[in-house]
Amino acid sequence: MAAALFAVWGGDKIPVEILVMGFIFLGILAAGFLIFGWYVSGISKKVQKLFGGKSGEGDIQSNVLERLMKAEAKIEEMEPHLARVEKVSKVSIHKVGFLRFNPFQDTGGDNSFALALLDSENNGVLISSFYAREGTRVYAKQIIGGHTRHPLSAEEKKVLEETIQELN
Repeated sequence: MAAALFAVWGGDKIPVEILVMGFIFLGILAAGFLIFGWYVSGISKKVQKLFGGKSGEGDIQSNVLERLMKAEAKIEEMEPHLARVEKVSKVSIHKVGFLRFNPFQDTGGDNSFALALLDSENNGVLISSFYAREGTRVYAKQIIGGHTRHPLSAEEKKVLEETIQELN
């Protein structure tokens, strides 16, 4: 077969142009393989970085499982704290009502006020301050279930009713 190729060129020798073209082709082919290898290497590094190692899918699953177990442990650790917060929250002030008013026509300004402080079950206190020229009087009335055993002024009733309706 080699003799047939040499016969095409008319002798025993391959022309220099053909040899040069062959080497150029081999160089381009080698450069292509190098670029392809570099590209595959880059992808391989990205895959390793993404999946955290060379061992593949099994490590990914075990890593996810380990992280899930840690998250569950933290949730279990937080449950007693959450229960304590819920317990404290039930007796904390949830509703606040405030009203300034003028109980007497002969005084200037709204210097009197009613302040209602209630928890989620409408238990708490109603604090009132009545200002007059002779002085200021402050009253505190216990509220249980939204009611009190003490008589309320119209302003106190209003602020208590508005406060009870606040989160309902």
